[in-house]
Amino acid sequence: MTMSRSIIWQEMIQLSPLCSGSLHEQYLPCGKPRCRCHDSKSPQLHGPYYLWVRRIGGRQVNRTLRPGPDLEKVKAGIENYHRMQALFSDLLKQEEEKVLSSERAAETEGKKNFRRRFRKP
Repeated sequence: MTMSRSIIWQEMIQLSPLCSGSLHEQYLPCGKPRCRCHDSKSPQLHGPYYLWVRRIGGRQVNRTLRPGPDLEKVKAGIENYHRMQALFSDLLKQEEEKVLSSERAAETEGKKNFRRRFRKP
């Protein structure tokens, strides 16, 4: 069952925060040579750290986040962004169906006239 356009718009309006990109969990060594993370037998890396990767202005932008409120906001924002994309896809599908059905309804002239209307000058 498809949702009505107004319900889709209402749900899209309520999605906040919105964050694009993805989160990657990392465990990293530090710069201290005698730290436990540099142990040759059983290294214990530091972390988890979370790398938020996204594109801004055509460039990849990374930001490291630690567990806490900022990380939770970004996680919620990414989930909302995916929901927004799904809702927009549904809306676009409905709009395209309206365009096609109205065009096919007016297609009584035939292909020859259809081409003539869109011929370049």
